[in-house]
Amino acid sequence: MKRTPWYLGLILAFTSTLTQAQDLTLQQLIDKALTSNLSVQSAQFDETKTEARIAEVKAGARPSVNLTGDYKRYLKIPGQVVPTSAFGGPEGTYSVLAFGLPYNLSTSVQASQALYNPSVMIGLKAAKTSREVSALQTRQVKEDVAYNVAATYYNLQTTAQQMAFLRRNIVSSDKMIQITDLQRQNQLAKGVDVDRLRLSKTASETQIESLQATYNQLLNLLKYLTGTPQSEPLAVLTQIDETTPTVTFEAPAINRTDLLLLDRQKALNALDLQNIKAGFLPTVSAYGVANSTVYAIGGDNSYLKNVPGYWVGLQLNWNVFDGLARKSRVTQKKLDNQKLETQLQQTRESITMDVTNAQNKLLVEQRNLTTNRAQVTLAEKIYTQTQLQFKEGTVGISEVIQTEDELRNAQNTYLSTLVAFRSAELDWKKATGNLIVNP
Repeated sequence: MKRTPWYLGLILAFTSTLTQAQDLTLQQLIDKALTSNLSVQSAQFDETKTEARIAEVKAGARPSVNLTGDYKRYLKIPGQVVPTSAFGGPEGTYSVLAFGLPYNLSTSVQASQALYNPSVMIGLKAAKTSREVSALQTRQVKEDVAYNVAATYYNLQTTAQQMAFLRRNIVSSDKMIQITDLQRQNQLAKGVDVDRLRLSKTASETQIESLQATYNQLLNLLKYLTGTPQSEPLAVLTQIDETTPTVTFEAPAINRTDLLLLDRQKALNALDLQNIKAGFLPTVSAYGVANSTVYAIGGDNSYLKNVPGYWVGLQLNWNVFDGLARKSRVTQKKLDNQKLETQLQQTRESITMDVTNAQNKLLVEQRNLTTNRAQVTLAEKIYTQTQLQFKEGTVGISEVIQTEDELRNAQNTYLSTLVAFRSAELDWKKATGNLIVNP
């Protein structure tokens, strides 16, 4: 009769305790996090804000219209000093005359359009580059969230399978306790042997309680990462994929977001430098004004008169000398550019190191996984044989407890290696920039 693989028994033992209708896989958890995680949503708000800034920059290239109004009620009309000779008076003498009426209402409408302003065109290019930077920042947040979800998920899987191992061992312990207690009744075993088995079982039960608390914490963390309210249930598939894929290390396409982000920031810095240099050039704009001024006086000799005025013009603005402020800003931007270039070089070296380390770790964990899987199979075989020998009376209870501990250690080591292998896969994807397919 063909023996059922040990891991299938573990899966059935653990999943029988779950009552959820649908358990989410890792990919489903990541997909949920990429849409519902609060950090991702915050980054997407920044993207929307960037679009609003782009619209603001574009507005600088369009015409602008201003409406102004001014009302004055002169309590005393200001005077002007004029020579009296203009009115037939003696030379060298002056008189103060007040011109105007006490009530003044002026309304103006001015429309202007920039004809030549290099900063506007550079600003449009910078705005588009800012859009790319914002999108990359959102992608970086998504990658961090996906990595944290996967790492938490693997730890949760390990904890769940450790509990499954212990539950299966407790079932075996119960059978051993029954057999040993029956032997004690027939004076073939001592009472202390039963007590030692019960003590071992209690230790396993205590460990399960501790692991259950850890499991609940990890599940709550997954809720947080996936944007699931803590008050809502979250069913997670805890079955570990035990297949070991063939690891190939063909040169992957490096698609690291941090590298792309630095490149776009460097481009943005270059545009800022162009914008500062554009400040050395003049700007030209056309404008037209429609003005209406109403003069009035009350009383018996009331008078009201509207005086319109219309004109168009060209305006030249040229800051010829600003105290060398622009020159200082140019120097700062050039230094920023050198700093970004150094950061790019540093990031490239860091990526090379990350890829090499991830590759080596993945190879090591793959070999360890094969070895530890064989160790579990061997430990199970020894434990089964020891149980049979104990029933036959050829070995004592100490050997049974010792082999049970060895089996438990082999199981835990295997699970730790399995999650380490999955984590190594995760680090490999992160190092090559292929953590999420469609960021």
